[in-house]
Amino acid sequence: MKTTDWTKYYNAPYKTASLTRKITGRIIVETLKKYFKHQKGIILTEIGGANSAFLELLIDELNPSRYVIIDNNLSGLEKTKQRIKKDYNVVLLNKDILNCDFENILSSSDLVLSIGLIEHFDKNGTQRAIKAHFDLLKPDGYAVITFPTPTFLYRIARFIAEKLGLWIFHDERPLLIEDVLETAMKYGEPVEYRIIWPIIFTQGLVVFKKKQSS
Repeated sequence: MKTTDWTKYYNAPYKTASLTRKITGRIIVETLKKYFKHQKGIILTEIGGANSAFLELLIDELNPSRYVIIDNNLSGLEKTKQRIKKDYNVVLLNKDILNCDFENILSSSDLVLSIGLIEHFDKNGTQRAIKAHFDLLKPDGYAVITFPTPTFLYRIARFIAEKLGLWIFHDERPLLIEDVLETAMKYGEPVEYRIIWPIIFTQGLVVFKKKQSS
C-alpha cells in the first residue's frame, strides 16, 4: 500500500484542513476541560504531533507545564520549532513511537493525545501505537485518541475524494470503536466516546483513564 507523504502534507495541508481543524480543536478542548478544568501545570504529550494543528490552542486553554511532541518526521518538527515561543516549554522528540523505549519520559504524562495517528498503521502497528499512549501516561492519567471511523458519510466522502484524485492519506485505515477498545481496554478504562460528524470525514474521539496497575 502507498504510504502518506507527511512531508508533502506539512508543506501543503489538505484543502479542507483549516475548517476541520477549527471544529476538531473546539471539540477536543471542550472534552479535555471536563478532566483538567481544575488541574494546573499538567504534562501533555502529543504523539504524531509534528506541526501540530492544536499547539497554540492547547497551550492557551490548558497552560501545561510541559508539552512534549513526539514524531518521526523532521520536516514537521522543524515547522513546529518555528512556532514555539519562549514561554511555551515545548519539548520536541524525533522518535518512531513503534520502535523506541521513551527513555526518561515513560509514565510521566498526565495527558497523552493523538489526533488522527493510529489509523496509519497495519493492525499490529495500530495496537502498538495505542499501547504507546498508556506507556507514556501516569497511573490515572488520560489518553485522548481520535481516528477516522467508517460511517456512511465518511465512506461517501472518501469515495468522491479518491475518484477526483484528491485523496492523499493513502494508508489511512478507518477504524471502528471496537478496533480501538480491543487493545486500549487492556491498559485503561473508557470514559467517553463520540463521533465528530461536522467534519464530513467522520472521526471517533475516545477518552481512556489509565489503570493503576497497567
